[in-house]
Amino acid sequence: MFQKYFTNLFIAIIEEGSSYKLFSKVVKSGKVKEKFEKTFETKASSEELDDEMSKYLISLQEKYNYVYIALLLNSMGQGAIKGVSDLEFERSKVDPKSVKAVKFKNWSAYVSYIDINWIKKIYAKVGLDLVYSPFIVLYNLLLEHKLKTKATLYILNQENSVTVSVFKEDILYFGAFYKVNKEDVLDGIDVDGWENEEEEESAVEDLATLDTQDEEEDLSDLDDLSELDTLDTELTQGDEFSDIDEKNGIDSLLGSDVDDISIEDIELYGRDLEIYKFLNRALKEYYKNEIYESDFVEEAVIFDAYDMSHEMIDSIENDLLLDLQMHKIDIGETVCDLSVKEIYGKL
Repeated sequence: MFQKYFTNLFIAIIEEGSSYKLFSKVVKSGKVKEKFEKTFETKASSEELDDEMSKYLISLQEKYNYVYIALLLNSMGQGAIKGVSDLEFERSKVDPKSVKAVKFKNWSAYVSYIDINWIKKIYAKVGLDLVYSPFIVLYNLLLEHKLKTKATLYILNQENSVTVSVFKEDILYFGAFYKVNKEDVLDGIDVDGWENEEEEESAVEDLATLDTQDEEEDLSDLDDLSELDTLDTELTQGDEFSDIDEKNGIDSLLGSDVDDISIEDIELYGRDLEIYKFLNRALKEYYKNEIYESDFVEEAVIFDAYDMSHEMIDSIENDLLLDLQMHKIDIGETVCDLSVKEIYGKL
């Protein structure tokens, strides 16, 4: 218990595209003494941290008595399912032997061993103390608010990803994770021919099956991986998108004439469009797939860590027929606070 009376540094690492955003908080005797942030750019295919970032983290580890580094996962080989048994994993088309799972009262979080080994390799020089799933972050956020007695769609909106789950009180019914690539979004937009947008092949009828891995190795290098607070079922890009008028959609979402639209506006619209399509597909999967106990969803709660336009919010309310609640959050500080609570609860 004495450790909390010393200076403790908590660092949250948020990967957003090619950027690593670090949010740090200095805590002593349960009180925040200092907060600071730093961003690093890195190569997309890099197999190790940028030297500058590694040196920065190592310097902080040398400066403070106790340092805890937490990573928010953004990989696609993660998920959350209702159930805790191997049979329930297989029913959700997830090989229980290929994933590291953390089990809760009625649901499980998992991440593939492939992703675990990749993380260990990248962060080998500095080490990791805590690894969080966006689903666990979302779950803790909803616990901070009054639990809903009806099935509710919860959304964590980040710069390059969207995490959704359906909870009834604290019981998980459904979860999905989607990554948004800004470059792909921009390349895929045809401003002159919205009505001719090519239909995409749906990939949500079957949740992604992880290849069986024999890698059941010791994971002790990630001391708190057992607290890998939940991840969820990946949905790949695809599915028909016919719930809004795409020819006029750019005008309605951007609120301006097509001739006056900038590249930044197109990129933002493309991102909003992709998110809308993902939410539409996720709800269809939730209602149509028999593996889910699909109570009707009337309300959505959005924890917005990036930028969801008012036009996009209107489209979700009007087209998906959901009553919305919005909560702006700082994802770095949110993860950092979660790690403070995690560690201080052990001291």
